[in-house]
Amino acid sequence: MIWIVILAFGLTVAGLYKKGYFTKETSEKVQNSTMVKSSAKVETSAKITQTLNIQAIDNSMIGDNVSIIGKITDRRDHKDGHVFLTVQDSSGEILVPIFFDKKINTDNLIVGSQFQFSGKVDEYKGQMEIIPSTQKDIVPVATSTKIEEKDEGKVVTINGKILSKYTHLKGHIFLTVKVDSTGQELDIPLFNTLHPNPDAYLINSEVSIKGKVDIYKGKLELVPNSLNDIVILKKGDETGVNNVKIADITETDRGKMVITKGFVKEVVDKDGHLFFKLSDNGKEIKAVLFKADSQEIEGRRKRILHAEKAQFEIRVLGMVDVYNDELEIIIDKVLVD
Repeated sequence: MIWIVILAFGLTVAGLYKKGYFTKETSEKVQNSTMVKSSAKVETSAKITQTLNIQAIDNSMIGDNVSIIGKITDRRDHKDGHVFLTVQDSSGEILVPIFFDKKINTDNLIVGSQFQFSGKVDEYKGQMEIIPSTQKDIVPVATSTKIEEKDEGKVVTINGKILSKYTHLKGHIFLTVKVDSTGQELDIPLFNTLHPNPDAYLINSEVSIKGKVDIYKGKLELVPNSLNDIVILKKGDETGVNNVKIADITETDRGKMVITKGFVKEVVDKDGHLFFKLSDNGKEIKAVLFKADSQEIEGRRKRILHAEKAQFEIRVLGMVDVYNDELEIIIDKVLVD
């Protein structure tokens, strides 16, 4: 009996391989999978790493997780908040329903744009569909080559991780993002005309960013046209940022995000910006919290002012900078222990 099951399983995999559903590598992975006791069903990996042609997807794959790359050719918005896409590649087209309860941001899913969609295969009224379940299942197709000066003016998409964030006193936000495919670090300016929220872009967040390549003061940068061009694939965990003593912060740390602690001294409130010093074991560093129209910023202001008055230490997350030849920390958050 066991040999019959194994033989049948091998024939099934061989048939799928001939139809082009799996590469040789994927086929070998399936053949090495174990069978579930209750149903003798073969457990493949949770995600199929190979991207399939749309034409290869049929009702024999219902319940499987697959990925496709295609262009959005139609979008219909339902009154209940669902979004229904038609996605096309060179082999055919398929439906991609995005249900409201999945909490997926669909603002950048416009007709003509190209994405990688991952999700579970299903069938509705005779039509095959792929159902994404998280934001990370919908990723703009990113460039796989290093961006160079010759690319100035081109519109490209990158996927990467936010390494640092600097909030300018005029409301601009400047990110540094490390590109996944090349390891390249790019500056991403979010100008105040876009009305960006600093708290939306956490350090270590995985992001997909579409923008125009530009060169500013000899450095490459990618300039998004709108906030919809920035997709947060996974919120960052800022606990991974290094804890550094004030005495150990040097000019080589410029542009890096750090967590440090100290007593608040000499607070000056100038036009809503707070300028002060952090002191720890006789070592000091200048710090600044720029104003912004948000309750979070107001809460940080209050904690800094209270810390000076009550004379207790605070921990801050911020970016190291050099201004007028002096080290300073541009505060992003006042951490609550």
